[in-house]
Amino acid sequence: MEDSPLAQALDHLTLGLVWIHAGQVAWLNRLMRAQLAADAAAYAALCAQQPALAALSFAPAPASEPITLADGQHRVSAYGVGDDRVLVFLPTQWADALLPELAQVRQTCADFEEIYRNSFDGIFVTDGSGVTLLVNEGCERNYGISASDMIGRHVSELDAKGWIRPVIAGKVAQTGERINATQRTHQGKTIMVTGIPLFDEHGQVRRVIINSRDTTELVLLQQDLSRAQEDLRRVDSEIEALRSQVLKVDGMVLNSPAMQKLASLAMRVAKVDTTVLISGESGVGKEVVTRLIHNESARAKGPFIKINCGALPRDLLESELFGYDAGAFTGAQRHGKHGLMELAAGGTLFLDEIGEIPLDLQVKLLTVLQDRTVVHVGGTRTIPIDIRVVAATNRDLKAMIAQRTFRADLYYRLNVVPIHVPTLAERREDILPLVQQFLAEFNSQYGLDRSLSERALGRLHDHAWPGNVRELRNVVERLVVTSPERLINLSDVDEVLPMGWERANAPERFQQRLARYERLLLEEAMQAHGSTRAVAKALGLSQSSVVRKLKRGQEAAP
Repeated sequence: MEDSPLAQALDHLTLGLVWIHAGQVAWLNRLMRAQLAADAAAYAALCAQQPALAALSFAPAPASEPITLADGQHRVSAYGVGDDRVLVFLPTQWADALLPELAQVRQTCADFEEIYRNSFDGIFVTDGSGVTLLVNEGCERNYGISASDMIGRHVSELDAKGWIRPVIAGKVAQTGERINATQRTHQGKTIMVTGIPLFDEHGQVRRVIINSRDTTELVLLQQDLSRAQEDLRRVDSEIEALRSQVLKVDGMVLNSPAMQKLASLAMRVAKVDTTVLISGESGVGKEVVTRLIHNESARAKGPFIKINCGALPRDLLESELFGYDAGAFTGAQRHGKHGLMELAAGGTLFLDEIGEIPLDLQVKLLTVLQDRTVVHVGGTRTIPIDIRVVAATNRDLKAMIAQRTFRADLYYRLNVVPIHVPTLAERREDILPLVQQFLAEFNSQYGLDRSLSERALGRLHDHAWPGNVRELRNVVERLVVTSPERLINLSDVDEVLPMGWERANAPERFQQRLARYERLLLEEAMQAHGSTRAVAKALGLSQSSVVRKLKRGQEAAP
């Protein structure tokens, strides 16, 4: 071989060739003889130093890593038939020149390794059987275990040692499906993990990638947020209670659910400048609600101007509302006069008894609400105004619209936010607190120390109060100033309250109380027997009578 023409030709190649026959070096070309001093034993020593090269001597394949010789690194491939192998040593710089994309592949691999190592999330890789292959720094940080303690171990060992539970790699490999789970580590951390299978060309799972993220801090933050929200709700509740106490000082009592709901709505509406229409019977406290809206608004430091539309003649009402210019009418001031709408600038204008305003003034008021401008009586100049309008009435404005005594367009302009104040009989929870409030007020005003007996309080509570809060206030004042004794008794209350009205309505009230009492008895029987049919049989009544009495008692409920 050494002197053959083929050998001479191969000696001129600038790459290394080694012929191995039956596991022994049979021939080396000139480049390899120069590298190994023409010593086959030296090649054997080189194989001992390079296990990958020794493996190539027996199996035709490319080496996975470059082989280092005296003149640098070489990439080696083995080719052979039977017992013969030819090893080709190609300098790496030649390989890079012959395969320019190889450098890009190397860079991509280097980038991937860098990304893998520096990923904040943990990356844990096993083979298809569950043996740990790769563990990055994020994974070490999450689990508190070094990579060397995990690599090479089957994942079942990690579970058995209590390091990680539950381990999902085996289940991912078994099912071939993506799995999400929450793990607990031996350090007490909460880890969110996702297991992803990678398949070979035969559809078998060859790798399992576990992506993990430490959510312990997130869980703690969520717990802190929940506590903070609970504290905020508690503080809001306390603030609402304190605000309710402040409102009582201003004349509002909020013991009843109806008034609590009304006050909550009024305070929300107060934050914006929308027009409000307050309805309710005479004496229920419509002005008190209006003052609440004013005091809770951004206009609280501005003026609060009230005008009763039913208390003034038509001509006087127009001039009071809109103002007038000099010479507008006989008796007018020489320099004219500003109207209440102008005086309310920056504040609130309260139009009480709005249902009493004449039709021709309704048109003019509608223009003010639409354009926020006013024109004096006898004038032509348009004056811009900055006011908030709250109107109140004890009349049925819709019925007045049908009777053509109130304009529909003005009604809808006023009725942006309707607030209905219930009668005192509809909010009996407020009666006794109002009594105590008025009692303290008049005791202070007149320098007295009056108190009410329990029976007297009960009589005041049961009264129908057709005049509502205004009537209650007047009655308490009369009791305070007319009672001869410090303790106001039932007899004193009976002298003050309109007994004729009470007696006239006594039969109706008695029937209502009887119906409510029957309902209570039937409800107890329902709890005991379970159905109206069973109750009827037990009491000796018809089923229809039981149903009728239950319904009548519900309708008679206060």
